[in-house]
Amino acid sequence: MDSPIIHLTQPLFELPFGLTLFIALILGLIVGSFLSMLTYRLPRQLLEADANTPHYQILSKGRSHCPHCHSPLPWYRLIPVFSWLASRGRCHHCKQAISTRYPLIELSSAALTMAVVWQFGLSITGLAALVFVWILLAISVIDWEFQLILDSLSLPLLWLGLLLNTQTLFTSLESAVWGAALGYLILWLVFHGFRLFTGKEGMGYGDFKMLAALGAWFGVETLNQLILIAALSSLVITLLQVWLAGKKQSSPFAFGPFLALAGLVTLFFGPI
Repeated sequence: MDSPIIHLTQPLFELPFGLTLFIALILGLIVGSFLSMLTYRLPRQLLEADANTPHYQILSKGRSHCPHCHSPLPWYRLIPVFSWLASRGRCHHCKQAISTRYPLIELSSAALTMAVVWQFGLSITGLAALVFVWILLAISVIDWEFQLILDSLSLPLLWLGLLLNTQTLFTSLESAVWGAALGYLILWLVFHGFRLFTGKEGMGYGDFKMLAALGAWFGVETLNQLILIAALSSLVITLLQVWLAGKKQSSPFAFGPFLALAGLVTLFFGPI
């Protein structure tokens, strides 16, 4: 007798659709609150801490506090979005302004979580997609603020994509392996070619690993699409920054958020 197998796109349990989206909203806000803390603490403390310090020690170090006066935040000021709105974006102790990065990350996480649940439901595929979008959000925020893509985020994303595609979740395993290998190689060649002709470094090694991770999730056949979307969107935003904000073209540039955008488009719409 064959053992029962849960189909990867089959709902793990049935709930009314409205309730499902409400749960997704709450879950997205909670995860977003964690991501806002992670993206603030992890890059800053990694730059200051010993390279061998485990990440869980960095993240568990101390309660959440005001970034200005370092006053600990009581639990009722940690409610995602609503605490920021209730305090009018200011610390309850020193009255200094609290960055909008916190509610924006929480709202972005909520929106992405609801979009994933809307499209994939409460299935194995949906759970995998949730982890994917949450990691992409963390990578994007850190890269935007620090021009840094951490191996501790990109490499687990790569390996997770390969493991999931042993079950052909988004593509075949063969395509995933080639996607990871060629994704890394393409940007590696672009990097060294640019440096050879200009003497400058146009991107970081983290970008290679991130494209490799996306290739591991969606396969070698999506690499052209991923690169095209990331390149065009980054070009548009860069031109807008130069035109509207007077940003110099030689200023440090984060490519990770645009790779993340390409990954999201591919997740939700597939090969275009």
